[in-house]
Amino acid sequence: MSSLLLRRLTRRLPMNLCAVLVLFIAFVNVQADEIAVWNFNNSDMNVSHGNGTLTSNFNVANILFAAGTSNNARLGDAAGQALSLQGGTGTANNGRNITFNVSTLGFSDIIVSFATQGSGTGFNSNQFQYSLDGVTFLNFDSPYIPAAAFGAVPLVFTLTSIAALNNNPNAAFRIVFNGAASATGNNRIDNIVVEGSPTASTAVPEPTTAFLLFSGVSGLLALKRKRRAAAE
Repeated sequence: MSSLLLRRLTRRLPMNLCAVLVLFIAFVNVQADEIAVWNFNNSDMNVSHGNGTLTSNFNVANILFAAGTSNNARLGDAAGQALSLQGGTGTANNGRNITFNVSTLGFSDIIVSFATQGSGTGFNSNQFQYSLDGVTFLNFDSPYIPAAAFGAVPLVFTLTSIAALNNNPNAAFRIVFNGAASATGNNRIDNIVVEGSPTASTAVPEPTTAFLLFSGVSGLLALKRKRRAAAE
């Protein structure tokens, strides 16, 4: 909404109603949107919502799918399946990774989250990384240890301080797995979400939000007309 229109709407409205309108508009503009979501419910590594690619250099025989979770699920997704990664023969998959390339064009304040759990002999020292060019990856935060069960709270990596990830067509993210102590020791990953705030040039309210905004503004204008008529 332009500043000129906002001034016209609020010029003669009571102060409290002006505040409500301004806060409502601000809320619309700062909502985070899912850029890419992987729920693994189709037992593959294809992106489920949005756009992105997920690849891995694990031995193919050790990339499996097992029971998933609703932890961090989005857009009504069922618990379904989860990606299950095994240590492999001779724990050969220690040091290997999954990589997801997600263009953040039109988005800022990037956040990556996912649900995870690990078996007792699975990977117990995993490093989250990000890349600005899809080639060179940098560590973000310390290595994490997966819990024994998915639980209710996902792992969240808030990358809002990495300004170069904003509006970046070459953005990529990686998890490097270490610490597996057996061939069948495993980690499960589910409901990977990359999200961000639409930039000013691309922020378009969803239909429901737009309707609420229109209804709110219309109500304020009707109240203004009613008060004007009562004063005449």
